[in-house]
This record gives sequence, structure tokens and C-alpha cells, in this order.
Amino acid sequence: MSSIVGKPLHEGVRYETFRDLILGSKEKYATRDAFVFRRKPSEAEIHKTYNDFASDIEYLVAAIDKHGFAGGHLGVVGENAYEWMVSYSAILSSGSVGLPLDRLLPEHELVSLLVRGKVEVLFYHQKHHEMILDIAKNAEENGVKVKQYICMCTEYIAPNLTWPSDDERFVDIQTWLSEGKALVDEGKSLMRTVQIDPEATRIILYTSGTTAMSKGVMLSHKNIMSNVYAISSILTLNPGERIFSILPLHHTFENTCEYFMLARGCCICFSDGLRYIVKNLNEWHVEACISVPLLFENIHGKIMAGIKESGKEGLISVLIPVSNFLRKFKIDLRRVFFSSIIKKLGGHLRLVVIGGAGIAENYIQDFNNWGFDFLMGYGLTETSPVIAVTTSKYNVYGSVGRPLTGVEVKIDADSPKIGTVGEILSKSDCIMQGYYENPEATAEVLDDDGWFHTGDMGFLDKKGCLHITGRVKSMIVLTNGKKAFPEEMESLLNNIPGVKEAFVWGAKDDKGSVDICAKLLIDRKVIGENLPIPDTTAGDKAVHEYLAGKMKEINRQMPSYKSIHYFVFSETEMVKTTTLKVKRPAEQKAIEDVLSAAETTMKAANGQNLDTL
Repeated sequence: MSSIVGKPLHEGVRYETFRDLILGSKEKYATRDAFVFRRKPSEAEIHKTYNDFASDIEYLVAAIDKHGFAGGHLGVVGENAYEWMVSYSAILSSGSVGLPLDRLLPEHELVSLLVRGKVEVLFYHQKHHEMILDIAKNAEENGVKVKQYICMCTEYIAPNLTWPSDDERFVDIQTWLSEGKALVDEGKSLMRTVQIDPEATRIILYTSGTTAMSKGVMLSHKNIMSNVYAISSILTLNPGERIFSILPLHHTFENTCEYFMLARGCCICFSDGLRYIVKNLNEWHVEACISVPLLFENIHGKIMAGIKESGKEGLISVLIPVSNFLRKFKIDLRRVFFSSIIKKLGGHLRLVVIGGAGIAENYIQDFNNWGFDFLMGYGLTETSPVIAVTTSKYNVYGSVGRPLTGVEVKIDADSPKIGTVGEILSKSDCIMQGYYENPEATAEVLDDDGWFHTGDMGFLDKKGCLHITGRVKSMIVLTNGKKAFPEEMESLLNNIPGVKEAFVWGAKDDKGSVDICAKLLIDRKVIGENLPIPDTTAGDKAVHEYLAGKMKEINRQMPSYKSIHYFVFSETEMVKTTTLKVKRPAEQKAIEDVLSAAETTMKAANGQNLDTL
């Protein structure tokens, strides 16, 4: 098996525990802004310094101890907020077990995880107040053992909802902060004295999916702090730089990266919402952003449309090769040549790291050509999460870069030859402790030698960069024994103008042969704009002819055995997890149900609108 261990590009920041990171950052950056945010988009921004942040955590830790919950299982759920970070950091700095719960879970699934996770205290965002009232009301019959529900900001609870002042289980977080401050002022600070075992399980993070299928990933302080150090030795962020926070905080990628940012003395700016992204980028002079592909695919589309409208396509096509030629001589004029594009994103944005899913090479290439360090990361919740990331030094388009410092990656394949595809395995201090109360599932992915089996297929190139080809579970095994990965074909289909998203699967015909099929989620207006005779209200026939032509072009780019045999298109969103990943089995079943109800097959429905069958 071919393998590689990541090495640092510069000195990183090491901490053993979350508590150490928080107190260490306070000591280094006390008066710097740690957070900037608004309660509502229309209100004034609020600034919190590193001193404010660490002090609030210390007070909350003291209150957790006072009420007898230190060391127990404490959960946090809700929108991105300063109080979310304070609550979660206090849980972990009190030696307790923290459960960051998905803010988009429906009530019955949140109830299930509260029960499975044995949660005793739940910190919740005010937007969850109605749901939490209902959960508390039916707690006994549902087996929920939560003893205290701590609201992050009672002042902003919806006016049509009441505060249950007669229910002692409900507490305003400000009450606990005041109680904790009094204790700390008396010299009673658990945060300063509590013994925290860095290697013990102190985080249970449930993977996305239905509660019946989700697994509780057990992580330690050492797991996350090792990842924070590894990231800090690869990526460069400077004290005072402003970072845009868009992804949900319970998402391990966002969560770990935010602690990396705090370790570097950055200021985290919470987005006011998707409608305010450009406004926030401009007003806060954001320098870096962690994101998933969808956001920057949309931004890319708007930039390209703007270039086309301005008539500067020719000029930019000339400037890009000139700029890239000069860069070979260490003369980087990208941010001069393409200043108008950079200004559209606030004028200060320099670094974007994409994770959570793959993104087509052309997006990465364009953003880098325009003057951004546009990087791609890879990892899983079980790996705390980052395994590899591209850098300005090793930015091989199409790859996810080299492994992080101290992270070992190898390819489980028959041949050690460079470029051989196999399952990606990883070993490091970032690997989880296992799945909570699920030793069988743990044994399936963690072998006796400490290697974590990711379930992803890929290969290492000559530069040691990792390439992802697909998921083991989604792999299509064809009748002739050859294997195809849906993700490879989906990335090509997603490049078709007017295709918002693609889903590829293998369908058996009545003779048992496997046909590669695709469903295309379309934007009819964009397709219409790209027709020989533009028509933004293009009918299904025109859409079919357009997509059929594009499908032939894509099939010519692949070996014949990977050709897509049949496709349908739709304007109905696909079945997804709360982290916006397509639920493959559920989406395939939804398609098959539509075909069955219409008494047809993919072969007969080829090229048609799935919504009208």
C-alpha cells in the first residue's frame, strides 16, 4: 500500500485542551476582537474581545459546577451565535461531555438524540424556543432526562411565545453567567482547577442522517487539538484577520476551524444570513472564509454573469495567462488585474477553504486565477475532521492536497503503484475513540492497527496529493465487473450550464444488466439563455434536446463503459441531509417510486421531465 505522512509548512500552535486554548488566546490577544455579530440584521453590530469570551466561559463553567452538572452530558443546539460558542466551550472547559446537535433536526429526531446521548442540560438558541417548550412538556413520556433548558438570549424569543417562568427547568443564560461571575470573583473557578484528561471521550457528535442510522462519534480534546495544531502548521491566518462564519457550528469542519482561528487570534464574524453575505463581506472587510461548494458555485455564477454583461470576457481571457506567466517569476499581480472581481467580495477576501463535498476543478482554477487562495480540504467527523488540504505550495487542481502535519494516509489497494485507486485509510492523533455505545460499527471502520477506513475511494499522485474518486458504498459495479464512481460523472454533469445538481446511480434492467443513469436538477431559465435561440421559458422539448446534446459531449470524455445510458431532468430538490448532502439511497428510491407510479422505466423515460411523468 502506498502511504504518506504530512509535514508542517511552518510553526503551528499547540494546546492540550479547549480550556488551555481559550485561556492561552486570552493571554495573547485579550483586547482584540474575538467575535463580531448582530442579533438581527437591522441592528447594530456587537463586538466581543478575547477577554470577554474567556471570562464568559469561566463564569458559565462555575455555574455548571454550582448546579452539579460538571462531568455530565450537556448538549447545545441552535443557530450560529456568540452564546453557542460560549456554551459549548464552557461545557468542554468544565470537564463535561459536550453534544453539539444539528440545528435543523426535526423535533422527533432531536428528542431521539437527547435520549440516546443522555443529555442532562441543553443550551438552546432562542429560535428553538417553541420546539424546546414542546420537548419539555412531553419529556417524561419520551424518556428525555434533561433537567435544565438554558436559553441563549431570552430577549429575542418570538413575541408570540411565552417564557415559562413557573417551570424551574428553564433558565436564562444570563442568570447562570451572573451566578458564575459571583463565584469566580470569590476565587471559586472550576475552569482554572478542573483536571481534564485530553485522551478521554469528551465530545459525542452524531453524524448526519436519520436518528436510527446516525452514529455518535466519540472525540477527545486531544483529537480536536491535534487537528487544530495540524491545520495551524499548514494554513496561514494572522492575528486580527477577520473570518466569515457561515457553516453551522455543530458541523465539525466549521467547529474545529473556528478554534484554529481563535488559536491564531482572528476575529470571527457571524453571517447575518445568506441574503446578507455580500453586505457582510464588504462591511466587515473579511479576509478568509470556510465554506461548502454550493455557496461559491453560486458566487462564481454571478461573477461570470457580471463579466459577460460588462463585455470584459476577452480582456480577462488575455490577462489570466499573462498573470500566470508573471507568477512563475514570483510577480503576482492577480489582485491588481482582477481588482474589480475581488471588490465584489468585499475587496479584502484572500483565502477560501472548501470542504464537505467536492467542487469542480474549473471553479478552483478560476478563483485562484482571479487572486484568491482557493483551497480544497477533505476529512470526516471521525477524523476531527481534516485529513488533507491543498495549499499555495501544493495546489493540484482536482486533488484535496497533501495530508496535514502528523496525519498518515494510505491507499488500500492491491498495487503500491502511484495512482492506484483504493479505499483511503488514515491514522493520526485526530482519529476518533469510536462510536458511542456501538462497538460493532466501530470495529467496521477502526482496525487493530489504528487505521480508520474512511469509506472513500481515491489515490495518491506523484506529489503526494490525495484525489477522491468516490464512495465505496456508492460505487457502481457493472455487469462486466468494471467499477464506476457516480461522483466522477456528477462533477462533469454539474458543469453543464443550467444544471444545478446531478445524481448518478446504477439501475438494473429486466435482464439484470446495470445501466448508468442520471437525474439532473435544472434551472430552466439558465438553460433557455444557453439555447441557440435564447428562450428563458424553454419548454421540455427544448430542454431535452439541449441536455441530450450535452450528455453526448460528456460521454465522449469518458471510457465507453462509464457512459450514461439514460437521464431524466427535474425542478424538484433532491433528498438531502441537514448538511445538504444527497441521501443516495433515499433519492434513488424517490426516483424509482415516481417511475413505478408512472408505470415506466428509465429506458422509456429517457430525456423526459421526471416531474410530469
